[in-house]
Amino acid sequence: MNGDSTFMKARFVQREKIIAIYIFIVGLCMSFAVPTWQTPDEYTHLGLIGSSIGVEDFAKKIYKSTGIKRERIEHNYDEKVDFSEFKAAFVKKPNYKRSDMLPKRFHLSVVKHLPSTSGILIGILMGVPAYWALKLGELFSLLFYSVVCYYSLKIIPLKKEVLAMIMLFPMAIHQAGSIGYDAVMIPLCFFLVAYIFYLKYEKESVGWKDMIIVILSWMLITYIKVPYVFLILLVLTIPLEKFDIRLGYIRIEEKLIKKIRIPVCILSVLVFGVLLYLFRANTHIQILYAFVTEWERGLYLLGSTGRNWTQFLMISTVGDLGWLDTPMSFKVVLGTFGCLSMLALVRNNGEKELKLRKWDCFIILGTFVLLCLFVTLSMVNHTVMVTLFGSEQAEGTYIARKALYQIPFIGGVQGRYYLPFISLLFLIIPQKIIIHKKTVQLGLIVFEFLMLIYIIRLLLLRYWIGFAG
Repeated sequence: MNGDSTFMKARFVQREKIIAIYIFIVGLCMSFAVPTWQTPDEYTHLGLIGSSIGVEDFAKKIYKSTGIKRERIEHNYDEKVDFSEFKAAFVKKPNYKRSDMLPKRFHLSVVKHLPSTSGILIGILMGVPAYWALKLGELFSLLFYSVVCYYSLKIIPLKKEVLAMIMLFPMAIHQAGSIGYDAVMIPLCFFLVAYIFYLKYEKESVGWKDMIIVILSWMLITYIKVPYVFLILLVLTIPLEKFDIRLGYIRIEEKLIKKIRIPVCILSVLVFGVLLYLFRANTHIQILYAFVTEWERGLYLLGSTGRNWTQFLMISTVGDLGWLDTPMSFKVVLGTFGCLSMLALVRNNGEKELKLRKWDCFIILGTFVLLCLFVTLSMVNHTVMVTLFGSEQAEGTYIARKALYQIPFIGGVQGRYYLPFISLLFLIIPQKIIIHKKTVQLGLIVFEFLMLIYIIRLLLLRYWIGFAG
């Protein structure tokens, strides 16, 4: 029996490695199919990388050295890649001096782009053309994504195929193979969700090392994008009897937690209130206050946003590539969500069902709603600035409560903002259908292979050949 168990475990790990390798291969295909500068905000992120390593005009120097124009193709559907431009970029010597591009100092923000920064700097040290330095940055981001996804799939105790399918969303892979910070933040969110479920179902006891992993992952995610701070609430699904954290003479376990949880909750609310007061001048705090005081208008704006943008949000969650100008068919997107829902209902033959308590479902669903709400609210300032002043970078001030009545909905939201936590919605679906494991795996393989063909064809028609009808 023990030998059979070891063999099955080895097969399980092998499957996860195959998925990680497939993620990397799909990412490579998409990285080359999407031309340089056609990934959203690529130039902006290069600027952020330059700031984090103390190099002035970092983005400008790399851009000029590629010789590839940025704005000719974006949002211009009939414009295709200039082959002569790209051929020249493959071998074009950099305009910059290597010494001018190397780090002068490091800022903490370098962690947001660490994989891509490492790849780009290696390319600069090697003296390769700027085009290939950028590709090395994308390659390192993709490698980071694949490795973190592998460990996430390895540890999550339920619905591995569901998480794998979300990891393979074209939009997720598109971001994974970019130099932006989403290539770091999205896989870390997958990992944090997987690790908390691992602690909930698999770990016999939760010690200080486990909590350090959770806290460090959560802090890095929050540092990259603040609205995802609420992911930490998933810790509340871990049974109290599992906690056994020893810090010197202090032992944090079920009895102590039950004893101090009410005072800690009260203290947390007070601290949160004090922080809100201290940072009350912050634009986002003012917007949050406006939504609370003008709650009827706030609900209207949320409803209006849903009515106007639901289809776009669904498409851009699964795949609206390039500068959001290469969308998948809505029918394909609906089919994808349909397959994902079916997959969430399925339990492999012989696999033990891991049930969720009502409290767990409440916490998971509540976390999902909070994340949706705060991610959406994070774009209110963008909407107000664009509506009132024409640009988010424009100089201008406004009264938040009044501004809510000057916008028709919350704009600028994209489906990829919800990608890091969309798995929560499918993890709470009860597994009512029992199917043989091989059938589930075969179905996932066929679906992902067809998706790859569809996406590559979509990108080739958009950027490289013919005209898409």
